[in-house]
Amino acid sequence: MAVSPDTAQGVLDELFLISRALRRSLAQPEEGNLLPGGISVLVNLEMAGPCRQVELACQIGISASAMSRHISELVSDGYVVRNTDPSDARATRVEVSPAGRELLARIRESRVRGLQEVLADWTQDDAERARQILHTLRSRLIERDSRSAAADHQKHSEERVDVD
Repeated sequence: MAVSPDTAQGVLDELFLISRALRRSLAQPEEGNLLPGGISVLVNLEMAGPCRQVELACQIGISASAMSRHISELVSDGYVVRNTDPSDARATRVEVSPAGRELLARIRESRVRGLQEVLADWTQDDAERARQILHTLRSRLIERDSRSAAADHQKHSEERVDVD
């Protein structure tokens, strides 16, 4: 391993602290009305498009009950709509409403302006290098998670075969 445990811990600490600083520094007033993580659910739903709640929960990595609370709140606030699933009339799919898209646009615009202020003394190259490093880190975390999920799936499949 090229990176020492102390350096890896330092990166984890900084990522945690950056996440908290981003939320505090760049938060929008409307976000305060939502459950913590509500904006993340809305962003992920916008990226996923219309889908079932359980699919979105799996994609984000939260429990079905936590997703249900978020979706109920977002529907109540008018940011998400529920529709009958065209492939199964017994099921519903959720999607971002026009009001939800407007909220996300306002939040993104405000956050971009805020981050531009914070990075005012950075060069474009510095910002691009930081973006690339963060992108690579996120990609590798996703790859690791995918490998872990595949291994877990394989293990559970083998256990089911042994029981049969």
